[in-house]
Amino acid sequence: MKDTKSFTAGLLLVLGLTAGAAQAAPIAVTDLDAFNSAAGGAAVTLDTFDTTNFGETSITFESGVVSRRVGVNSGFTPVIDNGISASRYRGTVHGGRFDLADLVWTFPVPVVGFIADFRNILFPIEVTISGSGEVFGIADVMGGRNGLFGLFDDMAPFTEIRFSMLDGLPASGSLFIDNLRFAAAPGAVAVSEPGTLAILAVGLAGFALVGRRRRKTN
Repeated sequence: MKDTKSFTAGLLLVLGLTAGAAQAAPIAVTDLDAFNSAAGGAAVTLDTFDTTNFGETSITFESGVVSRRVGVNSGFTPVIDNGISASRYRGTVHGGRFDLADLVWTFPVPVVGFIADFRNILFPIEVTISGSGEVFGIADVMGGRNGLFGLFDDMAPFTEIRFSMLDGLPASGSLFIDNLRFAAAPGAVAVSEPGTLAILAVGLAGFALVGRRRRKTN
């Protein structure tokens, strides 16, 4: 009876942990006070884009964020496609089957969220946390062309976000961004798929041990 209870408790633990990892999902934020409140005591880095960087396929901001253009059309035009000038970042994404180019930002540390000032979002540009599967239309969330936009997920810290054109839309759109803030995840490690599999492996090893004890008892 005791072995049966141990087996059941172990199964519930594994299922609970894996389900918890799967349920984590980012949310959009459009208010700085709400972002700061959600960040709590996490260290927040501010990047005001004061250092001019005349654009390349890959550039690094003062804050350590790396911005890369990826895709079929990943060549660059200085500043316009991926650069910093006049105290703001400007990048361009391309949609369409043969003209695809996204922008990928990689943070220097795992973060629980970011927020920034977005300006003149004239086309349906989307952003997602890599691997999350959740897609957010920037202008749709802000309710217009200009405003604050960010993503927050304190359940699953992340290191990378991707900007792209609305799926299937054959157009190009520019991002004008200033005052980027990101909140580090102090001591937190995202539970990725390998982590989930490790939890499952530990649980299964426990089940095997219970079975071995039961055979010895019999």
